[in-house]
Amino acid sequence: MTVTYLVDEKGNKTAVQLSMEDYLSLLESANLLPDHVKEGIKRGQEQGKAGLTKSTEEVMRKYNV
Repeated sequence: MTVTYLVDEKGNKTAVQLSMEDYLSLLESANLLPDHVKEGIKRGQEQGKAGLTKSTEEVMRKYNV
C-alpha cells in the first residue's frame, strides 16, 4: 500500500491519500467481523428487542461511574 500524507503549512499531517484499489481493499477488510462478533451482535439485538437489556444510566449507576 502506497500512501501520500497531506500536510498543513506547519508540516502537520492532516490527511492521507491512497489509491482507489488500496482504499477499496482497506474498506473491505474493515467490514469483516469474526463470526463470534457477529453472533454477539445478533444476540444483543435479540435481547434488546425482548427487553432484556439495561439502560446506560442503570449500568453506570451500578458501577459508580
